[in-house]
Amino acid sequence: MQARAEAGPVPYAVTHRNIRYPRLEFRTGSLLVVLPKGQDEKRILEKHRGWISKKYDFILTVLEASGNIEPESRSREEFLELTHRLIEEYSRELVCSPTRIITKKMVTKWASCSRRGCITINSDVKFLPEPLVKYVMFHEMLHLIHRKHDESFWKYINQKFDKPQELETQLCSYWFLIHKRE
Repeated sequence: MQARAEAGPVPYAVTHRNIRYPRLEFRTGSLLVVLPKGQDEKRILEKHRGWISKKYDFILTVLEASGNIEPESRSREEFLELTHRLIEEYSRELVCSPTRIITKKMVTKWASCSRRGCITINSDVKFLPEPLVKYVMFHEMLHLIHRKHDESFWKYINQKFDKPQELETQLCSYWFLIHKRE
């Protein structure tokens, strides 16, 4: 069951699940407060008020920016050719290779890398401009070496890409653009 309310200027929904710890999720611009059964949301909202406000302001900015961009229109074949070319290029550069590459629709991510070295690419990546496709692919390939988003991971990203934070922001804008069409 979900309840709807507002945390200051931030609208949110509450759901209770059979979980141990509460969590906050922003998905496509909406805040979802996930709570253990019987728990009230007031404490978690107050505790994380600053983070919620900052994240919500960022999302509003990204949503506005998404109105000024256009998705790429490449075919599935063109997309697969591009991703395989990038995997080969980054495999040589990083001296590692994925065990498997899967392309499928993903609900919350652009891509992922499993512990076994399988890279899964969201089929929506085909709508991204090539510099963002390169960023996503390199990011996942780097997880073959650096599992976590730790300091060494971001050091390598910063060496490879100018202004990676701007690329992350652009990815968010494209996410909202692509998913508001669905």
